[in-house]
Amino acid sequence: MTLVVKNLQKVVNFNIGLLENHAMLLRRLMDITSFDLGVVCYDNKSIHKLNKTYRDVDESTDVLAFPFIEVIEPGILPFIKDPEERILGDIALGIPYIVENLEENEKLEEVLPVMVTHGICHLIGYDHEDEVQWQQMYQKELNILQKFNDQTGYNCKPLLGVGHFIQ
Repeated sequence: MTLVVKNLQKVVNFNIGLLENHAMLLRRLMDITSFDLGVVCYDNKSIHKLNKTYRDVDESTDVLAFPFIEVIEPGILPFIKDPEERILGDIALGIPYIVENLEENEKLEEVLPVMVTHGICHLIGYDHEDEVQWQQMYQKELNILQKFNDQTGYNCKPLLGVGHFIQ
């Protein structure tokens, strides 16, 4: 199925092709290649507006997920017979926000796969509103990123550190 990666921001120069390759690999590792997925890169003003509109949070952010399908149990996607309706959803990345929050020695190219993984986890039903949900999502991200690291030589770690289970 289709993967669409769009860069709608002009603030940060980065390798959009590499992001697309990483997103394709992550889709394979997460076994969601039979679903359409969109990854859209925004500037701070646009991601701020999305965050305010859809989460009622009045600030910029790093990643937002907009699921198209309802997932009852995290990680268990419903059977959808019609391929035209197999749309996972969209991930919005706040590229300048992500760059502004890079830690020393972190590279954007190695952080973006973490953000995409986090977004996909939300699209497939994972969340981190309480400790139990956080633990499930953290383990899923850790598992996928370890496989990703094995194939790329990167050292990506889950986005959700200790204390990040309440949104």
